[in-house]
Amino acid sequence: MARILLVDDDASVRRVVRLTFERGGYTVIEASSAFEALGMLRGDELPDAVVCDVLMPGMTGLQFYRHLAERAPRLRHRVVFLTGANQDPDVHRPIEQLGVPLLGKLGDLRLVLDAVRIALLRPDHADPP
Repeated sequence: MARILLVDDDASVRRVVRLTFERGGYTVIEASSAFEALGMLRGDELPDAVVCDVLMPGMTGLQFYRHLAERAPRLRHRVVFLTGANQDPDVHRPIEQLGVPLLGKLGDLRLVLDAVRIALLRPDHADPP
């Protein structure tokens, strides 16, 4: 069973997304901030994929992604971003440049589940140097 790290500062959003993933057969590990999530990216017990909010206090999802790419490079192609501001060009353009999916928080959560399923099909190793 794949383990999904869910990073969002909104507890109610985390709960709804977690329940969706659990119904889909996934194990979900929650982090209420990017800082907390970074602390979970140590050791051998890395998650299989990450679902991350974009706009969070302290450290944005994009900043978190940069740290994740350094700390756990095998996960950088297994990230799905969520935001309520997915129509804002200042939000979606930098994420599109990363080649990482961005979906609306308030949209159909089945799409988020499908995006993670696709991300899990990607190789779980870092690109060659």
